[in-house]
Amino acid sequence: MKISFHGATREVTGSCYLIQTDETRILIDCGMFQGGAFCEAKNAKAFDFDPSTIDAVVITHAHLDHTGRLPRLVKEGFKGPIYLTPPTGDLAKLVLQDAYHIMMDDFKREYRPPLYEEEHIEQALNQFKHLDYSRSVTIGDLSFRLRDAGHIFGSAFVEITERGGGKATFSGDLGNENVPILRPTAQLAETDVVIMESTYGNRVHEDESTRTTKLKSVVEKTIKQKGVLLIPAFAIERTQQILYELNHLVEKNIITPIDVYLDSPMAIGATQVIKAYPQYYDPEALQLVSHGDDMFDFPGLHVCQTRDQSKTINEAAWPKIIISGSGMMNGGRILHHLVRYLSNPKSTLLIIGYQSPSTLGHRLYRGDKSVQVMGERVDVRASVTSIGAYSAHADQNKLVSWIANAAHKPTHVYCTHGDEGAAAALATRLQQEVGVKADVPRYGDIITV
Repeated sequence: MKISFHGATREVTGSCYLIQTDETRILIDCGMFQGGAFCEAKNAKAFDFDPSTIDAVVITHAHLDHTGRLPRLVKEGFKGPIYLTPPTGDLAKLVLQDAYHIMMDDFKREYRPPLYEEEHIEQALNQFKHLDYSRSVTIGDLSFRLRDAGHIFGSAFVEITERGGGKATFSGDLGNENVPILRPTAQLAETDVVIMESTYGNRVHEDESTRTTKLKSVVEKTIKQKGVLLIPAFAIERTQQILYELNHLVEKNIITPIDVYLDSPMAIGATQVIKAYPQYYDPEALQLVSHGDDMFDFPGLHVCQTRDQSKTINEAAWPKIIISGSGMMNGGRILHHLVRYLSNPKSTLLIIGYQSPSTLGHRLYRGDKSVQVMGERVDVRASVTSIGAYSAHADQNKLVSWIANAAHKPTHVYCTHGDEGAAAALATRLQQEVGVKADVPRYGDIITV
């Protein structure tokens, strides 16, 4: 089989890989490029292949950089099945609908033409085929199955085998260590090649055992100075992690009660999806819900679904915590809260996720003292801090150990889904310490397995 790279090469976003044999063509992910005008131009660019000739798509997880161009793929002629886990199917529906609303806002504000219409989302959703972990599917001369990646709820890596030929594994995004609710990443089985993410291929996370203590410290500071704690959070996984941690801190009386506002319709919807699939929980979370504890609800939590509910946060008494999207602060309701609170020295901005270069989140993370938010210049007088241990991605150590502890070491690893420095650092360490050949492919490269 031949594998060609159509995104997430020497960059984090736009995951898309085409597998071809004489009989079969399967796409792994069809994600959106994210991070500014150049990425928007790439999203509008024609596909490098004819969508109508693709037999099937396999989705690793629901994030937009892995699913965002599915409606466009359908618009341009793809009519086959789209395989994903049941939770990923439900979460992807939320992600695609949210992306469309943002796209239409951009169209109204900047006359930027949408990539697809709402009908193409519905067509894509109708082509979803749910596939549980470890169940094998055969299409033509290719067979594949999904394994638990431990990245976000329902996430998977993909093992794909050619009849009478080689085997390739696509990591999707691999999860961090000891993430609440999620099961650990499954062991890598015997495979010839691995197409592997490298988001944190050159970094090691903070010790995950410190994250609750650090969150407690930031909350206590907010309470003490009667301030506002802003937490821009990804709607899927990160928001639920924070709710889980706050639930623990509040219900165990570890912190003084404080009003917490969840101001993200998408995160509210994602939380409901996660509640619907307890069979995907790790043992600790399953035990909690079996004893009647709602992991995502606690005294003082206010859920703000509507715009009017969101506006009431402005008048709410201090201290308070506001959890809102988007996680990189490049859209969503968090922008309104940034305009209102960033210039107040009693405010704290807590960054708990990856901030892509060229996003507002990245500018705040690096310490800019004045930023443009929704066309308004805002001076940054708030404290800006971060907790790296909340990352949903494996760090360099875990990525290396996943390969090193495989049932049988692969012969070749291709490092993708990371900037060039991160991918190159991971490739170097894999070669030196694990003894496997590792490369960093470029957009359009083709390999044979």
